[in-house]
Amino acid sequence: MNKWMEYFKPTSLKIKWALGAGATIFFAFFTFSFFQYHAIDKWMLKEEEGSFNRVLDELTVFYTQRGPKITLEEIYDSRDLLNQIIEKDQTIRVLDRTGKEVLVLSSDHVPRYYVPFNPVKDKVVALLETNDKQIYVGRSRITSEQFTGYVELIQPLTRYEHVMSNLFWMMTFSGVGALILSALFGYLLAKNFVKPLNKLSGTMRTIQRDGFQEKMEPIHSHDEISELSTIFNELMEKLEKSFNQQQQFVEDASHELRTPVQILEGHLSLLNRWGKKDPKVLDESLQASLQELQRVKKLVEELLDLTRTESEITDFSNEHSSINETVEKIVKDFKFLHQNEHFKIIQMMSHSTLATIQSRHLEQVLTILLDNAVKYSEKNSTTTITIDEVDGFAKVSVKDQGYGIPTDDIPKVFNRFFRVDKARSREEGGNGLGLAIAKKIIEIYGGEITVQQNNGKGSTFQFLIPKAK
Repeated sequence: MNKWMEYFKPTSLKIKWALGAGATIFFAFFTFSFFQYHAIDKWMLKEEEGSFNRVLDELTVFYTQRGPKITLEEIYDSRDLLNQIIEKDQTIRVLDRTGKEVLVLSSDHVPRYYVPFNPVKDKVVALLETNDKQIYVGRSRITSEQFTGYVELIQPLTRYEHVMSNLFWMMTFSGVGALILSALFGYLLAKNFVKPLNKLSGTMRTIQRDGFQEKMEPIHSHDEISELSTIFNELMEKLEKSFNQQQQFVEDASHELRTPVQILEGHLSLLNRWGKKDPKVLDESLQASLQELQRVKKLVEELLDLTRTESEITDFSNEHSSINETVEKIVKDFKFLHQNEHFKIIQMMSHSTLATIQSRHLEQVLTILLDNAVKYSEKNSTTTITIDEVDGFAKVSVKDQGYGIPTDDIPKVFNRFFRVDKARSREEGGNGLGLAIAKKIIEIYGGEITVQQNNGKGSTFQFLIPKAK
């Protein structure tokens, strides 16, 4: 049984939606029709009973007005007047005290109904069922000096049954029609609603097959499906970015680690061959191996730092740092480390400047720029740090007296592993990642970093960070 249920279970969302909409509408229509049918049924019965009582009262008044001396002959002579009172499908009978018929009036083609006789004192109305037909029977007493009997009115509920039968079938066919139409419209609406989901499913299959390049076409319906497509595209962009970062990290690491690993392998081979007996070879190889290990350690740290910086998506809008205090702190540290170098701070404003950036990130950027200024400048040179404000941004410039950057290399200095002078960079221990890290940090906060040549010698790096509101 369960297998059959699973076989017939609809798997398409459109079919489920159509069946659900059809069943819901049909149930609502059925409930409304049920109560409406019974309300009409009671109303019709009440109308029939009111009409019946009205005719019976007219008959009672008719014989009452004849007075207490009404005779049987006068009852017979009242046939014409009774024909004016009687309505369609009704039967009027005048009975004596024993229940024997004295006078019978009825419309044409009205069947005779068996009605048991029960003497009454006042007017009595009852709803009976005979020959599978419902009939109203009303009886009133006639009392005079010469005749004592009853006037009886019989009315079958033919009109009521005909109306209710037609109403029943009309509601039944209307319900079936409503079910079919609601299922059809439900299917069409579901098809229209599910179309974006089908596109989303197709996009997912394409991404599964071809990668993250495919994106969901924007849906401007301003509903949950539109929001779902937007979230999906944002998620795909983050996944693509994360995947590219991972791929870039692997490529960068494999590219940059190849040389130090080969150097280490060469020195270890040299130690294995000659270093055991030659102290000079042993000392040189150990020193070179340690130097390369330090370079590998620094390279891995910079790669992880760059990847971590690229993946940061925290909201830093509430982070505030004082540009003046941070610059003074970093310059103080560099003066202690590089006592033969000169550092000069120029503050263009009389007040302290607050910028929207974390202190650790600002310190990291300043450290990278000052470290490059020291590495690529001659001894006893001066590095000038200028603090200014421009158009809602805090502006920091680092001007060195170094070897300068060729014009063709200026667009490349912020690329990963790019070095202006590769031989000197290797000697100074640089990996070409510092400026890439600084650029990523500045961009996270909505800022910008640039570089330009000086008129004399050296270069000037400057970055903009939004001021704190």
